[in-house]
Amino acid sequence: MAQTDSARLRDLVLRTIQIYNKYRSPEANAKLVELTKNGFVIDFAGGFCSSCGVKDYFEDFSCELEDLNKTYRAKVTETKPTGPQSFRVTYSIKDNFSVDVDDDALFREFLLDRGLSFSEYISSNACTKDVVMFHFRTWLFERKQVSQKKT
Repeated sequence: MAQTDSARLRDLVLRTIQIYNKYRSPEANAKLVELTKNGFVIDFAGGFCSSCGVKDYFEDFSCELEDLNKTYRAKVTETKPTGPQSFRVTYSIKDNFSVDVDDDALFREFLLDRGLSFSEYISSNACTKDVVMFHFRTWLFERKQVSQKKT
């Protein structure tokens, strides 16, 4: 993760913590422990609702993070109890490309038609990715229109 991506991710995680704690405290409180090479670690503490699964609180954090951005997806990769009512949760982060698996081959074709490699797309900033995705969706829509006319 590049330095700017790391700073951006840190800001995003801290903002997510603010929102998460606003709506879930005192049942659950989140605190950033560290950013890692491929994600981040959060400590959760609280009474946790006894009728809810504790795991739901951790997955809710992922949902809050994804609601705030279009760049990152977070997935719980490890959960460790650290006390009677506290847990340390490790999340892995993946870039969110907004491309369905079925469209992946078409997306790579689209990039090649424009003289770009997939790695160049991955390393571009979020604004550039949004523009590329807009053009890809337009290209895909037009391509599907042409194929429907032929049938």
